[in-house]
Amino acid sequence: MKNGIIITLFLIFFFAAPSNAGIYDFTDTEFEKSFSEYYKNTDKEVQLEYEIAKFLEQQQTPVSLDECLDVAMQNNFGIKTKFETYKSSEYGYKNALSKFLPELSYSWYSIYYNGQVLVGSALVDRFNETALSSIMLVRHNLFEGGKQIFDAKVAKYNKFEQKEKLNFTKEETLKFTAIYYWQLLQAKINIEIHIKNLYERIAQLKLTESLEIAGLGTKFDAIRQKSEVASAKRSLVEAMNEFRLRQAKLSNIMGIEVETTLYPIEKDVQPNKLVDENLTIDDLYKVASENRKDIKAIRNKILAMKNERRAIYTEFSPKPRVFYQFQNQGTARAGLGEANVLGLYVDVNLGQNLGVGTITRAKAKTHEINSIEYDLISKLRDIKEELLDSYYNSKLLLKRVELTDEQVDYATQSVKLAEMRLDAGTGILIDVIQAQSQKTIARIEHLQAVIDYNINQVEILFDEGIIDIDKIIANYKP
Repeated sequence: MKNGIIITLFLIFFFAAPSNAGIYDFTDTEFEKSFSEYYKNTDKEVQLEYEIAKFLEQQQTPVSLDECLDVAMQNNFGIKTKFETYKSSEYGYKNALSKFLPELSYSWYSIYYNGQVLVGSALVDRFNETALSSIMLVRHNLFEGGKQIFDAKVAKYNKFEQKEKLNFTKEETLKFTAIYYWQLLQAKINIEIHIKNLYERIAQLKLTESLEIAGLGTKFDAIRQKSEVASAKRSLVEAMNEFRLRQAKLSNIMGIEVETTLYPIEKDVQPNKLVDENLTIDDLYKVASENRKDIKAIRNKILAMKNERRAIYTEFSPKPRVFYQFQNQGTARAGLGEANVLGLYVDVNLGQNLGVGTITRAKAKTHEINSIEYDLISKLRDIKEELLDSYYNSKLLLKRVELTDEQVDYATQSVKLAEMRLDAGTGILIDVIQAQSQKTIARIEHLQAVIDYNINQVEILFDEGIIDIDKIIANYKP
């Protein structure tokens, strides 16, 4: 009796059910012999790249994580900007060193004289002469009371500061490129999950419509399932849109055309362990305090400011200057005669505005230095807090990956059991719907846990100040 009802039901479905429910065609070429046959297409492999290209109406560009990192290092505009700033500071340092060199100048002139020489009212002589002069002058301000030395040190530490800022920008670029890549991969796999969810919802819709036609279901069940199909379509559209936005974000940080349709080559994602679990927070913090480029930049800035303060105090120092002049002077008729001049000048003053201006500027610089030093302490404390957070998150996220993996296994088994119960006539459709919904949720949660863990590992490397391409892709196997 039961087999007769099943055969009757599927005959009705075969002739009466619509051939295209939703955006995917589930028309079967063979006569189904059990309820579970409605779901036989839901486990087929999704042609994901084709589906994404069709939806976005653009051909996809397959890329790997290491390729994205390499391109970002070459094209990121933040790195280019910091590089130009660094080169400017490098030439600023060379300019400061050039001030230790003497100034050298040369001049030559010729003057023609034609006139009379009068003594009282008597004409003594008439003259017609050309005066000639050749002068070479060498001057040196020595060290301006030490100011040149301190100015050179300021320029040197400014250069070091800009170099560390450039290196920090490179590390930031690596960090965010890796993060955006993992997020793009997550968005891609999310699409696959939602497509399979849509497969299942359409299969359920066909089943409920067939049950309704056979008199074994209600119109309410069919309408409810149409709502499920509409919801699955909406989720898929949202996943597609999220994927496109993630593509733009990754392309932008890589410094390539923002509209580039990057497509991660991985079909799945696994936890990517990058940091030794045996390290303690103190170990991580010690590495960070020694290697963080932003910390090094602040320390160099403090050293530059201390030398600026020393340069201010040189206004009280004597400032000797020397010059040497070699001169040939005479006339065209009589010839040239040599003259050598060696001079020494010493300037002594009481500083700016009787010293008050100098002292107040130096005091102001002292408080600026104190402010930066407090910023340094605050920055180190923030880094330790970030490491503390990332350290414990790492352990929790790894456990979360394990638990969500178990959830996926249990949810998959639950779906199979629900379909078997429905096929045997001991279950109801709502059990299948709920089981499949839980499976979709479990897959999404597991994917999120893995991506969060991989991002966490990249962030720890960055927080330690040791991030580079080799460390990021150490265990990367696309």
